[in-house]
Amino acid sequence: MKPTFHRLIFWGHLIAGLVAGVVILSMAVTGLIISYEAQLIDWANRDLRVSPPAAGAPHLDIDTLLAKVHETKPDLNPSGITWKADPAMPVTLSLGKEGVFFANPYTGEFLGEGHRAWRDFFHAATEWHRFLTGTGLPKEVGKAITGIGCLIFSLLLLSGIYLWWPRHWRWANVRAVILFNPGLRDRARNWNWHNVFGFWSALQLLCIILTGLIMSYGWANNLLFTLTGSEPPPPRERPVAEGKREAGPSGSGGMGRPEGPGRRDSRESGPAAPPPSLAGLEPLLAQARQRIPDWASMSLRMPQKPGAPFPLMVDRGGRGQVQLRTMLNLDVAQGKVLPSPDDLQQQSLGRRLRMYARFLHTGELFGFIGQTVAALCTISTILLVWTGFALAWNRFSKP
Repeated sequence: MKPTFHRLIFWGHLIAGLVAGVVILSMAVTGLIISYEAQLIDWANRDLRVSPPAAGAPHLDIDTLLAKVHETKPDLNPSGITWKADPAMPVTLSLGKEGVFFANPYTGEFLGEGHRAWRDFFHAATEWHRFLTGTGLPKEVGKAITGIGCLIFSLLLLSGIYLWWPRHWRWANVRAVILFNPGLRDRARNWNWHNVFGFWSALQLLCIILTGLIMSYGWANNLLFTLTGSEPPPPRERPVAEGKREAGPSGSGGMGRPEGPGRRDSRESGPAAPPPSLAGLEPLLAQARQRIPDWASMSLRMPQKPGAPFPLMVDRGGRGQVQLRTMLNLDVAQGKVLPSPDDLQQQSLGRRLRMYARFLHTGELFGFIGQTVAALCTISTILLVWTGFALAWNRFSKP
């Protein structure tokens, strides 16, 4: 019998799933692990929460705060400082690769570095998700494997939609692939689950896969810029203020994350510059708070050049809600709060969409609800791989 187009698609779908299934499963499991990273680190560091001396008590000014911290840690010169609007949250002091430390915003008491084991765990999970770090593979090879896995997953999704599509649109046919049938067992149950989980997660998974491709491949990233009429970034350049362990400020995540303004680029070398003078900075911070009264967090980065303005990122939402983020420059020399060229609204459409893609991939763009949808998609992917392998086993093991 001559192979039909449907059979070709089926066998391509089956073989591709067997080849890339383990990599896809690995990315799904690690994606699930890091889905609620910020919230879990906040929970782990709950003992760092402080008690305000009185309702509405103001934080210490930045000079006094650092002076108090230096009484305990005289060599601690943070490259970034993050304040939270929540009165019980400590101040975060970022030191780039050295991690983060915490202080009481009302007394300046040094609170240590929190539960570093949790940060290291999530960092390892993220590195595995991106580069298969820990397998002994070079990072470039691991990234290539996960990129190929993401690309094959996109083909599996598209071919799965084709295979799912009912030949005859009768309710009995449609119901069999979009609703669970609790009376089924073994192969019939696996087939039912494979279709149901695939159907209800297809659109969300498509967003996750496409944004993953944009982050994995330069051609996909450049295509996004080209389609929006924007100039693609030079090689190795990342979009401004992308956040989460990438170049640029973030800082609205949970306690204990080594991110946010002040993180040194990993390519920097040489001795650290002397800490800049903070004279005249506190009034500008107060102006920024008045300008954006509904701020949730404020992250200050120390300038890399003497006399340069202090970059300040003000978040009105969660870590990945870049649409609620404002970038400012605190120019002490002029005594002014100035708009920053790094602000999202100042970027080209391509750069804005690239930023959205980064946090659409994790669901953080839509806050906790988005994270939950992304987490459910990772669970769906795990079950798709499991039922897919089970169906393949049934097909090849039967006499």
